[in-house]
Formats: sequence, C-alpha cells, structure tokens
Amino acid sequence: MSDLSLRRHLAQIGEPKSTASLRIPTDFHVIPPSGRLRDIMKATRSPQPEQWTKTAEKLFENEGWTEECQGVTHDESYWYLSSNAGKSSSTGRQRVYRFSLANDVVDHVKLSGNGSDHLGDIDYYKGHIYCGMDDPVQIVVIDTPPFTGWWAAPLVGESSGPPPQTRVAWCAVNPWNGLLYSAQITKSIPGDTLYAYRLDPAGKRFVHVPAANIVLPEKLLFVQGAVFSKNGHVLLASHDTRDIRCYSVLNGHYLGRADIRLNNVEGEEVEGLTIWEDIKYDGAPTHVHVILLDNDIHNDDDVYFKHYQVPLSEDL
Repeated sequence: MSDLSLRRHLAQIGEPKSTASLRIPTDFHVIPPSGRLRDIMKATRSPQPEQWTKTAEKLFENEGWTEECQGVTHDESYWYLSSNAGKSSSTGRQRVYRFSLANDVVDHVKLSGNGSDHLGDIDYYKGHIYCGMDDPVQIVVIDTPPFTGWWAAPLVGESSGPPPQTRVAWCAVNPWNGLLYSAQITKSIPGDTLYAYRLDPAGKRFVHVPAANIVLPEKLLFVQGAVFSKNGHVLLASHDTRDIRCYSVLNGHYLGRADIRLNNVEGEEVEGLTIWEDIKYDGAPTHVHVILLDNDIHNDDDVYFKHYQVPLSEDL
C-alpha cells in the first residue's frame, strides 16, 4: 500500500477498538513519535474549532516590537514574537523578542544582515526558533540557549534546484516527523500545498521532501501563520477568511474552523499563531494564541494578542 493510499485509508476509519501497541513502519512520512496506530488515529479526530472561545485578549500600543509584528511562538518558559519593522534586513530592525508570561520584554535577537527583506511567522522546536524569511526565501534559525545570534539556511528543491515556493510568510515544524513546513499562499496567489523540508546540516540548507507534502482539500488565500499540534493537526491562520482552519496531517482532511473576530479597526491583519496549552489568562486556561496587527500609518503599529480556550483540548 502506498503512503498516499494509507493516509487516505487511515483518515476514514474510526478509532481502533484495541489499544494494542500496533506499530507502523518508520519510513512512513507522517507518524507520531510512538509509531502506534492508536496515536496515529488522533489525527482523524476534530478538536471542533467551532466550539473554541476567546477567553482573553490584550492590546499593545505603539511599542517598538509591535511595529510590523508578524508571528508568535513559545518554549517552556517564554513567548517569542517577531517584528519586521523597517522591512529590510540591512536598514530595518527585524528582531525576535523574548517575553515573560507577564508580557514584559526580556531581551531580543537582531536579525540585521540576514539578506532577506521580510521576516514572517516563527516556530519553536527542540531548542531552535525557526523564522520564515523571503525576498529571498530562506529560514533563519536562532538557537536557544543562548538566544544571542542566528544562522541562515536557504530553501532548495529536492535535487538542489529552486524550491517550490518564492515566498515564505511562515514556517512551522511538524513534531510527528521533525520536518519543517511552509507554503506559498499569499494575498493574491491561492494555494493548497504545504511543502515539507528536511534540514541538511552539512550544507546548512532545507531540502524539499515532496513525498511528505500535505495537500489540502481547498485552495486558500492570505495564510500568514501556521502551527502543528501534538495530535497530528495543522492550524492555519488566514486573513482572507479571518479564521483558524484545522486539517489532519495524514491527508490534509479539513476538520473545521474557528472564527477570528476583528476589532473593527481599519488595517487590522491576521498574522501568526501558536499552541500553548493550559496557559491561564484572567484565570481561564487557554490553548491557541493568535496575533492581530493593527497597521497604523502615523504611529507605530498596535497588536491584539488573542487567546482561545479549546473545550476538547485532548483532541487538539
């Protein structure tokens, strides 16, 4: 049975009756670290995004990091937010900021000199922060610790040719296979494919792995943030549909959407998102967190940081 047909088959069958530790061969491209069928089946369950509720929101106004804020992620102790202020690797102030849980800036890393003119959404995975960059496309990696410097790795095709995308608004690592994903889904270019890349440490580059691509059942526009969950789901934040859309990593099966209500502010834009479970705001546990950018013309931009509670968080 091919990888593709196995993905389709698994996404259509129910939870196995037996909890025996049936394992799937490790060369299957998208499996949980356990390799067990019962854990693979979690990717077929919907966390029912329609039931998510916004339980907290904080507005940040006219701060240095809020200018062109693009993305958010976290490690075990801190938030990290990306700012594309100045929109130039040479003359701007592209930075990734580290925040305490009290939303105070602790420190930051300057990304000046990386060679790309746009910093997008970011993701954290096993001690590294991955930053989506374009003009030209590449990934900037910040090691934590020490959170003091960075190194850059270009995206390349499977045979060292050009990559399948010319823009990188976001990047995210799938913990089920450790591959980095991105896509070319822009304001004007619709897309349905999440491209997979493996890190080539010797060449310091990310090489396209076509067999691990995730193809969605629909074409989307203006996706500016993405994150993978521990249970085999990928969440995409779209400014076009103003929502968070959920898909299975097995075959891209659509599992529902959570509406993002804007604050009726002119120029407000849906940016990046992350999953951090059971972080409390106003005394309520929250699970999914999204950045909205209020593009100001005469002042520094403002940021709305929204926090959502997922009732069926065990299925997230």
